[in-house]
Amino acid sequence: MIVLAIAANSALADGVDGCSRALEAGDAGKAVVQAREAVRAAPNKRDAYLCLGRAAGELNQHEEALTALQAAEKLSTQPVERIVALTLIGNQYREAKNTSQAIVYYRNSLEIARAEKNPGFELINLNQIGSALEESGDAAGALEQYQLGLKLAANDNERADSHGRIAAANSLLGQHDKAIEHQLKAMLFEERAGDFNHYAHANIELGRVCLVAQRYADAEKWLGKFLGTITEAGDSYWQAKARYMLARVKSAKGAGNEAKEQFTLARNMASKLGAEQLLKEIIAAESVPSTTQQGGPP
Repeated sequence: MIVLAIAANSALADGVDGCSRALEAGDAGKAVVQAREAVRAAPNKRDAYLCLGRAAGELNQHEEALTALQAAEKLSTQPVERIVALTLIGNQYREAKNTSQAIVYYRNSLEIARAEKNPGFELINLNQIGSALEESGDAAGALEQYQLGLKLAANDNERADSHGRIAAANSLLGQHDKAIEHQLKAMLFEERAGDFNHYAHANIELGRVCLVAQRYADAEKWLGKFLGTITEAGDSYWQAKARYMLARVKSAKGAGNEAKEQFTLARNMASKLGAEQLLKEIIAAESVPSTTQQGGPP
């Protein structure tokens, strides 16, 4: 019996560790196999179910993911364990396009986080609720959650994220001055504390909210400034993104020839990089007549 127990514990450890390593390496298929082995070896171990849920979710195997995560939640003994499991269940429902059920689980997780006076998990769940509401078309509800979250932001990275979310919601609501104000704050916080990719995204998004607001001069100003920085840094991907957004701005204001030039530069860069999704977006935007460009996702 002792030998069997040792073998089972070894299989569990190997399975959970293997699942985690495979997920980190981006191999969700291998992670699922490892996690299933761990669950078979020890069917009462929470970590095995958690990793199985995450891995199955990566493969869009929503039913198995939800079953595993719900098992993990039942096996949770500490409040923080329940918070994590409930939030992950919410994420899985959201991935399955069931936003109403996702919000139920986020709110349950939020309630425990508040009872435990854990502002970090409060912020996470407020943002997740906001994202789910935004996806369901309730931008006003999303904005309310993001504003609550901003009050809990504990550092510049979290403040940057919160301001960016508030900006996007305000933009959807047509509150353009507020959108630009908050996105500018997001960009400045990212400049101060964020990594390069977050800083770059914040700049592109600032251009986009200015485009939606039809503040073309402001959009050109910020995108032009960012292009100077990004060109000097030698990052072709973000330069392509910036030129793509600048092309949309110029097209929207009726500067067709300038727009064509920027579209061409962006398309050539994206093609050379093999950035297929960006290339598709650029080609699709090029087919939209000047002055009718919309401020969709960057």
